[in-house]
Amino acid sequence: VKVYHRKYGVCTTNVIVSNEDMRKVLNEIASFVGKKIDAAAPLFDGRLPDGSRVNATVPPASPDGPTLTIRKFLKDPMTIVDLIKNGTINSLVGAYLWLWVEGLKYKPSNVILSGGSSSGKTTTMNVLAMLIPVEERLITIEDAAELQLEHEHWIRMETVPASRDVNEVSMDALLKNTLRMRPDRIIIGEIRSKEANTLFNAMNTGHEGCMGTVHANTASETIIRLTTPPMSVEPMMLMALDLIIMHQRMTIKGGGSVRRIVEISEIAGLEKNRPRLNTIFKWDPASNTLKETGVPSKLREKISRAANISLKEFDELLRERQEIFDGLVIKNYRDAKTVTKVIQNYYLKKAEEPEKEEEIGDEEEEKRTIFGKKKIIKT
Repeated sequence: VKVYHRKYGVCTTNVIVSNEDMRKVLNEIASFVGKKIDAAAPLFDGRLPDGSRVNATVPPASPDGPTLTIRKFLKDPMTIVDLIKNGTINSLVGAYLWLWVEGLKYKPSNVILSGGSSSGKTTTMNVLAMLIPVEERLITIEDAAELQLEHEHWIRMETVPASRDVNEVSMDALLKNTLRMRPDRIIIGEIRSKEANTLFNAMNTGHEGCMGTVHANTASETIIRLTTPPMSVEPMMLMALDLIIMHQRMTIKGGGSVRRIVEISEIAGLEKNRPRLNTIFKWDPASNTLKETGVPSKLREKISRAANISLKEFDELLRERQEIFDGLVIKNYRDAKTVTKVIQNYYLKKAEEPEKEEEIGDEEEEKRTIFGKKKIIKT
């Protein structure tokens, strides 16, 4: 038996299980979840009572004998405070991500989280989903339910593989059904095939604030994967995408590894029928942190315009959020319930603030009093 540890990597134990005992264990697990595993159905996927995912194989699929893989999840999911403390991001990037995901409720961003296997894509997606206002209707679609959220209006959907007794329910079928459920936000665990076209059609018809993960090693490679088979999304459709967040798993001295966000890029238009990328943040190995590249953020302008605020006001909201994250890090408040409560309380506080009246002259004041209400500018 081998164990993969988050910090120490692969660890070999002194436990040895015979093929006969392993078959007994597999039969017990399969019976518990109401499935069969035998030569006619040699592959098995399921979920244990604690939420852990289990995969099993028997001959002829694994000719050397039965195998069992159990994937356990953190009981207390990571939060944006953990990402800041671990060095995955800094508080400024965290504040930007908060504003981009929320969009001040006027322009929530469509985001693709990209990277290699075990680079932290799903963890970041779970963290970003915690920033969604709690009153919004959130629907998640996954092959294996991994997301752990403190969200009041959250509906989880999960694909169903074909078997002898059950018809397949694919990611694309679930996404098409989700679009009939009036979602405010859609999150897809992993985009691999024709569901990509369905998702980008949804983005282009007004479904904002969508998120999904893609396996790719760079932002440019992410674009190539999305626009070539089996996804085959038209380049013009990618204009509805706002952000690509790149992840990388790095080996550290002394063994083990760390996960880092190494690049955050915006879609900035089409160039020769290919989406052009503006890299806003890039990983700096010397300082071991994400740094601003100096390229102006188009999303900063889009969100400010949609919310009818100035860029100066946007920057003030950015500063407020950064201070909140810095405070949580200093006080070591990092559990999901506390972080979610702080974020949602901030939304309530901003909603209760009085609207700011535009300064106008006496003559204009008289006209507006006679012919209509004073113009109110929301902050």
